[in-house]
Formats: sequence, structure tokens, C-alpha cells
Amino acid sequence: MLSVVVLGFSVERLEGYSDIAWASHDSSTASDLSNREYALIIEKVVLQADAVLVNLEMDHLTSTDIVIMHHAYIHKKPILSVGFRPLEPVIEDFVSKRVADLDVAVHHMRTNYMVLSSGTNPSSAAPI
Repeated sequence: MLSVVVLGFSVERLEGYSDIAWASHDSSTASDLSNREYALIIEKVVLQADAVLVNLEMDHLTSTDIVIMHHAYIHKKPILSVGFRPLEPVIEDFVSKRVADLDVAVHHMRTNYMVLSSGTNPSSAAPI
């Protein structure tokens, strides 16, 4: 099973893809954590994931989204994005591949990232 950190998609949009374990970023669930604790958890989740999926159709990337993408980038995790909104050059370099929509992204991950899957089985759509 693939493990994917997802940014910018609602959990409801991902429920139809039950063969992928989604880790969804939701900072509201981290209200009792210090900034350092939250950063360590984000890093651990990214390290355990097979890929990161980013919705570029949203209005903007948060600073936490960029930190998650940076962790994925430095740990050589594929970063797949949906949408073609222009990005800052540094953020653009983080993205491994851009696709038109969520269905194409999921098909691409199933076809090409299953080989990368580490066999971990985190709970589906677990919040970060």
C-alpha cells in the first residue's frame, strides 16, 4: 500500500482511493504541541511516506506546506502536484511532476510509485 502525504485536498475527495494511505495535514489537530514537536512529527511522517501530493489549485501554499515539501525534497521523496498554477522558482524545483487532476495523479502513483512503497500501513487519512 502506498503512503502519501497530501496537501490541499479534503479528506472527502480522497475517500474513493482506499488502496492509498493518506496522511492529511491539519494544523488544528496540533494545538497542544509545541512548534518543535509539530516539526518533528511532520518530519517523521514525511520520512515514512512514499510520496507527497500537492493541490496547486488552492489559493496559496502555507508555510507548513512549504516545510513539508522541503522535507520531502531533501529526503528524495517524489512530490506530485495537481494543477499548473505558476510557482516561485524554488518551490517549482521541489515538484517532481505536475498533472492535470487528482485521478491522473492517483493513476500515476499507482503505476510508478508502488515499487517505492515501503510496505508500511499507516491508517488511512491520518492527520499530521
